[in-house]
Amino acid sequence: MKHESSQWLQTEVQDIDPKSRQLLETYSGLSPDEVVPHVLTIRDKAFALYPWPCIGQMRFVRLSLASYPSYAGALERLRSNPDARFLDIGCCFGQDIRKLFIDGVKPQQLVGLDLVSEFNTLSYDLFRDAPKLSFEFHARDLHDDDADWSPLQERFDVLHLTSLLHIWNWEGQLKAAQRIASFTKPGSTLIGSSLGSGVGGEFPNLEGTGTNFRQSEETFQKFWLEVGEKTNTKWDVKTIFKAMDSTRMNMNQNWAEPNMGILIFEVSRVA
Repeated sequence: MKHESSQWLQTEVQDIDPKSRQLLETYSGLSPDEVVPHVLTIRDKAFALYPWPCIGQMRFVRLSLASYPSYAGALERLRSNPDARFLDIGCCFGQDIRKLFIDGVKPQQLVGLDLVSEFNTLSYDLFRDAPKLSFEFHARDLHDDDADWSPLQERFDVLHLTSLLHIWNWEGQLKAAQRIASFTKPGSTLIGSSLGSGVGGEFPNLEGTGTNFRQSEETFQKFWLEVGEKTNTKWDVKTIFKAMDSTRMNMNQNWAEPNMGILIFEVSRVA
């Protein structure tokens, strides 16, 4: 049974994440009363384009990267070396790119990659920052073998990947990770999180059209061993698995299972 996209549209929104609110007030210059109506206007435009849960449930404005334990080290790495480059994979509205910019990373160091180019366009409406920020952006599908990937290959020191891997099954994740590996070089670090499971395995996907693979800490280690074998690279994998609000709020869905949670990771290329 396929899922109706309307179920993802949160209709009673009283407020947004406090750190996102602070960013919109201090960086974008919105008054406190403007924030929620402004975000909802942009949200509805984005949801009409792609009715994804992260859009409908207001997670698209959350600052994911800065919430991870690895953020401080990544930020220092980028600020201390103007030649270091950052890639936000599945950047959506570029909120994490804006946070890095606010925290002192230069715009020329920041690159976004997303399937939907319209999200990048709408991001400048959301943050009202076109006059002060311009960063490199590429609209690509990680599974597209015919796309020109040369502008991204072997280029990035720090990469960010949140709420993306889990949309695919094991084979789909492998293909995406092999592409991502091509963007790295020895010493690169990939930081992010994904919907996971304490037991790991294939589970019904959100669309009701097949399965996705939810990584456990154990399967994620095996996953990057296989990525390494397929790309002639080696990776050091650190993970934290825990339940979070975004999984609890969806526990009544048909695709939910009692062991699901969020897998937070730091994957470093060592060779």
